[in-house]
Amino acid sequence: DNAYSLTNTCSSIVNLRLNVQGYYDADAHAMRAVMANQGVGSSATDVDDVTVELRDSITNALVVSTTARLKTDGTATATFVTAPSGSFYIAVKHRNAIQTWSATAQTVGATPLTYDFTTAANKAYGDNMIQLESGVYGFYSGDLNQDEAVDIFDFPLLFNDNDNFSSGYLSTDLNGDGAVDIFDFPLLLNNNDNFIYSSHP
Repeated sequence: DNAYSLTNTCSSIVNLRLNVQGYYDADAHAMRAVMANQGVGSSATDVDDVTVELRDSITNALVVSTTARLKTDGTATATFVTAPSGSFYIAVKHRNAIQTWSATAQTVGATPLTYDFTTAANKAYGDNMIQLESGVYGFYSGDLNQDEAVDIFDFPLLFNDNDNFSSGYLSTDLNGDGAVDIFDFPLLLNNNDNFIYSSHP
């Protein structure tokens, strides 16, 4: 009835757990408060926003996407207000990480889904994650131009911001400490040397 429609909303919820390689502090066993480091707010638990997409399990076509706030403990809640229901791959995009998909299609619907990328490389399609510490995995950092590969085309962005002593909310700050400097280069260099690229159907 009308009262119900005014007080209730339907949505599908996907509770994620994931890490971004460059933002992860193995000593703290958590990610850094990157947004605060980069001058965006003062939260001690906000890391960054990620785009979460649901992809058709047969055609791989984009069905719906939303933005979720990633926390230092790796949690992010993706709320899809259109209430999609069915079998979907979960694709996660971040401004300086390799696009990463769930290993298999997952059932999304009225019951909230929980998917944890962090526990094993094979939680990502193609085992496409890096081990950050024993039993903890994360998305590869360094895809600055978001072409689904860490390669030579990402270097100019990092070199330019480093040469200009840039700081703030920048994708080139690969380790999330608030400054673009020499400490960001190893992430890009290593992943370039290892031919890291996105893996998905």
